[in-house]
Amino acid sequence: MKLYLIKQGNLKEINKLIFSSGDVYLLDDEKTIYVWIGNKCSVDEKTAGAAQARTLDQQRGGAAKIITVDQGQESREFMKAINPMGAMKIVEKNYAKTLLKDVTTGDFAGFTEWMNILYRVSSEEFEDINVMKMIQVPFKKESLESEDCFLADLGTKVYIWQGNACSVTEKVKAGQWARSIDADRAGLQQETIFEEGDDAEFMEALGRGENYKESDAVQLKAESILEGEDEDDRIAQAI
Repeated sequence: MKLYLIKQGNLKEINKLIFSSGDVYLLDDEKTIYVWIGNKCSVDEKTAGAAQARTLDQQRGGAAKIITVDQGQESREFMKAINPMGAMKIVEKNYAKTLLKDVTTGDFAGFTEWMNILYRVSSEEFEDINVMKMIQVPFKKESLESEDCFLADLGTKVYIWQGNACSVTEKVKAGQWARSIDADRAGLQQETIFEEGDDAEFMEALGRGENYKESDAVQLKAESILEGEDEDDRIAQAI
């Protein structure tokens, strides 16, 4: 199984299931070639994706089946095909780079460019735990719905929010995906579960916004401890 991003009309193999709504991807399992089309991609990208799929098919003597998959219309078959590669994440194009590892250093694009992301974890389309996906939603409390689980990726922390009416399947999958995010990154990530109604810390995180960097806050706290209080600090606290 191989996954390709259409970049400038060419195939670029990738190893992370991070699908940008502004791009086109090819999922190739030799017998079937899926062309996944983001809902914000250009006409040129759609054309290039179709052309690359036909080229792959021709290389196999026309034996492969080509299936077009529009964002939001993923079939059970497509989701089952992609599941062995990990959790499918659908994000906006400007978020995709921060989630991809540098092939040389193994590091993520880094906290210099990091933006917090809120995902909806839902099984409303299929009850099968192996055909679920994570979909980016606006990073605000209004995105939360009691019927679903939500996962907030804060870079150094992963928060899980469980709605009162979400299913056991959603809870299990959200936990699995949170642990997979943790395993992907160097250092210690903190995974915390919140239930609807007992979620003040989760709401505070959303309130700080997508550009708030937990890593910066940790660094500032560490520097403060190392440096100790100076006279200005003591005066400020007394005011």
